[in-house]
Amino acid sequence: MPWFKNLIQLSSTRFKQSSIKPSLTQLLQFNRDYSVASGVAGLGPTKGDQKPRVVVLGSGWAGCRLMKGLDTSIYDVVCVSPRNHMVFTPLLASTCVGTLEFRSVAEPIGRIQPAISSQPDSYFYLANCTDVDFDKNVVSCQTVTDGVDILEPWNFNISYDKLVIASGAQAMTFGIKGVMEHAIFLREVHHAQEIRRKLLLNLMLSDVPGVTEEEKRRLLHCVVVGGGPTGVEFSGELSDFIMRDVHQRYAHVKDYIHVTLIEANEILSSFDDRLRVYAIKQLTKVSGNFVNEAYPDGK
Repeated sequence: MPWFKNLIQLSSTRFKQSSIKPSLTQLLQFNRDYSVASGVAGLGPTKGDQKPRVVVLGSGWAGCRLMKGLDTSIYDVVCVSPRNHMVFTPLLASTCVGTLEFRSVAEPIGRIQPAISSQPDSYFYLANCTDVDFDKNVVSCQTVTDGVDILEPWNFNISYDKLVIASGAQAMTFGIKGVMEHAIFLREVHHAQEIRRKLLLNLMLSDVPGVTEEEKRRLLHCVVVGGGPTGVEFSGELSDFIMRDVHQRYAHVKDYIHVTLIEANEILSSFDDRLRVYAIKQLTKVSGNFVNEAYPDGK
């Protein structure tokens, strides 16, 4: 394309003549200012010759299942979520100890609904929904820029014909003090990555010469708060990891590691009694490495 070559030559000449080279921050700021000046603040209402727009807030089980089954010959789909993938949460605990790799439990949104990547009026936006105007059918969003210092979050709007709110819920702490400040939740891939990093780091630190026995026990004491499906599954994976890997690769500190599962009542309280008994038997088979403690008062 001749016009594109001329544009590159013109740009190169101007940059050579100028003593100041544009930085990435300046280019991003230019793009942002250009969007505002052009009046582009998001997606406006659909026109008569366009397909109705379905906006899905969230990329969890409900949102992804709906997008997968949506007929994109009838609707355009726009997904707004702070993550660009769906997490298969039942297998998330296995990634903490290396039984599965992280890519095995995450499915990209573009693969779940290919129209987002291929059709011109379907999009995915890495953003959070900040407000919904139900009278005007407009969703207000803010981009997610965590960990990127050169980018500041900015706001944009999306008009919708149909809105699906599938943003999930916050994890419950049941008022347990210190959980929000010191514990790691197990709901996202980055949570599992942090648990895996912390577990391996403590194993290697405890094997350093000069570390006292008391410090080894502190470093290798894993406390799981909550005896629901996630807590029990993670405790089981951790116990298997201790038996199969720690006893072989960290033989010098294998006797110091143990797991404590804290639950206010019965573990797996919503499940059948036989399954609950079986889970306890499987967890306690690692003698000396697993402790089940109940705290009825929540302390």
